[in-house]
Amino acid sequence: MGKMKDIYMEMLYANDGNIPQEATIADIVRMKELEIYNWEEYERQQEKIRSQFIESENPGEIAKLKQAQKKFSNYYGEAREEKKSKQ
Repeated sequence: MGKMKDIYMEMLYANDGNIPQEATIADIVRMKELEIYNWEEYERQQEKIRSQFIESENPGEIAKLKQAQKKFSNYYGEAREEKKSKQ
């Protein structure tokens, strides 16, 4: 029981006193393994892991994903606005 209480307290501390509602037991176990208790940081780490897995499974898809991210990035939008305003 002491270990679960420690995990609970770490999660409360890292998430400003709240436990994310979307967190599952599997997420909590994985957070403990990664020693990441902040929910947003955990989601970023999970996304990195997923993208590495996708890249290893299908390298062509990662190129498409990067192209799409570039297309919809904030920087791209700002560049488009600057280009339009110069004309």
